[in-house]
Amino acid sequence: MKEILQQNKRLITFLLYTGLLYGGWLITYEYFLKPWGVLDQLITENISYFLCVGLDWMGYNPHYSIARHVGETFIFIGSEINPIIRVGSSCNGLELLVLFAIFVICYPSKKRKLIFILFGLILIHAINIIRNFILTIMAIHKSPYFDFFHRYIFVFLVYGIIFLLWIWWTNYQNNGTEKK
Repeated sequence: MKEILQQNKRLITFLLYTGLLYGGWLITYEYFLKPWGVLDQLITENISYFLCVGLDWMGYNPHYSIARHVGETFIFIGSEINPIIRVGSSCNGLELLVLFAIFVICYPSKKRKLIFILFGLILIHAINIIRNFILTIMAIHKSPYFDFFHRYIFVFLVYGIIFLLWIWWTNYQNNGTEKK
């Protein structure tokens, strides 16, 4: 057993640090950030703003309104009374941003972590805005595929992109190191 632990020391250390950081994040989020709501609201409003910019560019005359529940907004088209879509805190990608950053932070390297984290966070946020934009267009046109894309296709794509970023990061970090 001791030999197995020694052979996998880096992996065990990585998993331990990742688990501790993620657990710390969950406690901080659930007990401090979520009740306060500012972080969720900031990201959700940012997504809603860019959704409205894109919809306006396409001629839809959109606007958004902050919902009563913290971290949610509603997107309206024209003078419609009912919102076309709700952007909630579960749609803002905060959890994905945190998971991405934790993985990079805990991976054993020192080469350009901050730059890669910033690049990844911006890319993931941009992809999430595009995802929300496509879902909004699908909602406007009452696409029968909305739920399927929302629950499966986009989840697979976004997680897949994050996984590819992690692979890219590990390959970049391991480039030139010994592989014995």
